[in-house]
Amino acid sequence: MRPRDRWWPCMAGLSGLVIAACGGEGTTDPPPPPPPVVMGCRAGAAETPVSGSITTVDIAPGELVTLDSPADVRAFRLAGGEEPRNYEVIVQSTSIVPGLSTQGCIRVRAERASANAAPARPEPLTPASGFTSRDLRRRASWFENERLLREREQEELARVGARPIRQRTRRFDAAAPMAAMAPPGLGDTLSFTIGVNSELRVDCRNTTLIRGEVRHAGEHFTVVEDLEFATQPASDRFTEEEFETIGRQLDEIVYPMDVAYFGEPGDIDDNGTVFALITAEVNKLTPAGEESIVAGFFLAQDLTSASSCPASNEGEIFYLVGPDPDEDYGTDISLNFANALVRTTVAHEFVHLLNTQQRVTLGNGSFSDREVAWLDEGMAHLAEEIAGLRTGGFGTRENLDLEAITASEEQLTVYNHFHLLNHIRLGRFLRGGCPTPDPDGPASTLALGDSGGEDPGGVESLAFRGFAYSLMRWLGDQFGESGSGGALPGSREEGLFRELSSGGPAHMRGVANVERAIRVVAGSNLSWDDLLPLYLASLVADDNAPAETDPRAQWRTWHLRGLYGQLNDSNLGDECPFTRDFPLFPSRVSLHAGTNSAIEFMVNASTGRFVSLTGTGSHPDVLVQIMDADGDNLPSRARPQVTILRVR
Repeated sequence: MRPRDRWWPCMAGLSGLVIAACGGEGTTDPPPPPPPVVMGCRAGAAETPVSGSITTVDIAPGELVTLDSPADVRAFRLAGGEEPRNYEVIVQSTSIVPGLSTQGCIRVRAERASANAAPARPEPLTPASGFTSRDLRRRASWFENERLLREREQEELARVGARPIRQRTRRFDAAAPMAAMAPPGLGDTLSFTIGVNSELRVDCRNTTLIRGEVRHAGEHFTVVEDLEFATQPASDRFTEEEFETIGRQLDEIVYPMDVAYFGEPGDIDDNGTVFALITAEVNKLTPAGEESIVAGFFLAQDLTSASSCPASNEGEIFYLVGPDPDEDYGTDISLNFANALVRTTVAHEFVHLLNTQQRVTLGNGSFSDREVAWLDEGMAHLAEEIAGLRTGGFGTRENLDLEAITASEEQLTVYNHFHLLNHIRLGRFLRGGCPTPDPDGPASTLALGDSGGEDPGGVESLAFRGFAYSLMRWLGDQFGESGSGGALPGSREEGLFRELSSGGPAHMRGVANVERAIRVVAGSNLSWDDLLPLYLASLVADDNAPAETDPRAQWRTWHLRGLYGQLNDSNLGDECPFTRDFPLFPSRVSLHAGTNSAIEFMVNASTGRFVSLTGTGSHPDVLVQIMDADGDNLPSRARPQVTILRVR
């Protein structure tokens, strides 16, 4: 019987890194589904001759170009030659409209070709064996609940007209139950309120009182245990030593890293501490037997005045699930699982608090100035990574792979806690679908959220978060300040993320905030149309392109090919996305004298469809046509572009 509270239950040691595959049902990947019917590929529209002059792209190995005029996107020529030439072609929608989807057809034809040839299909995925760590799946599932909680809280704050507390004008509100203005001491008993019901609905006026004991009084964090847990056997609760270890992790790793990257907390209660409240009220939000747990959260209502929202504690607080192996309050949560959740959840949720306070508490804004979902979540997932790098003794821009970052059992534990879920999310973004792969790969992701700009939820949320996390890491690698003396060895990238956290004086959000932060920190006046092609190219080019390739089309902290190749070799973690050496698998077209292939595609806003054009010998010039379902230009609202990288 495998112990359920280890992240990787079949781990035998580092020398034989064999770790269970994720999936739960032990299923294998079915073959890719047939592509949707797109009339531009299946009927005569794709055969329509192209009128006017056609741009010829004749580039050397390592060169990268982006075409953005409608005529060039519609049709361009790739120069042939006597030697083999390999290209990566990325068809993009640079639209920033959340939920916008565009369908079309890519036609690749050698200029002397006549007969049609079927496009190359991705080879079937390798089956995986084994089962997942149940706790890993449960931890990943929490983010669906986090999405619901945030949406409902925003609605409630607007409904009651909750007023944010400003740091410079704060006056203690006697309606708040928590004693403020003094740092708590070890053993003190404190009272808090919480206004969240079993359906994850936030209610400012229907509150529950929580009384807890201070179990760690640190320099930055105060860890409080709900007195309701005192009825449990001592064997089911954290020991004094475990509270001390948790507290040190929060004080020495999470606080300094998150604050360096995302700004100081407002300290609206003037007590010099942030509360981590481990409470049975969070456990009760996940009924016994449920798999989709609630791990913990920050509530913006605590940053409002208690007179406008009686549930407010008027302070910086996180609510966290506690150990409950016997299901006294909700679903079973083992000691080890709860221990890991406290540290990783605070690293993530602290960023949501800091981002909010930079804009609302300290920035004199309103709750409507909070960052859009994809960028807010991207920064929060990056916080998990930087806490893991600090804990494991690593810095940025070290080009890390799995072997480098798991050189000891302790480092492997850190990787499992802080990094693995980010790499699963990124892998799902690259792959496009799980368990069934999507031939559109990253293009199928709602990268900027659903039509309302919110987290799409469900399985799609994993890819959405993979895009957001990976973009943050790439931005830090490429546009964060270089040099020593940073929060982590390797760079001083934190300045970029502090700019993103605040949004500047105007509290800019989303894409506009990214463009502004890069301009302020790196002096680069790059638009989204410039940034997106480089980021997308990095996903296929990182450590996989000639040395002459634009260095901005690389990652510097992670060696993506090495990392995912080793994850695949180790069968680590998840049957999806780790069943290939690399999760991104572009459609493939072989270049030769008879090439004449058509590929149907769908691309969502701010994503790209990848196609590899590979030659094994000489080939003539190749005409590439990109059109909509009727054989016309892609719609202008999609803001289409094509990036071409020659890799050989």
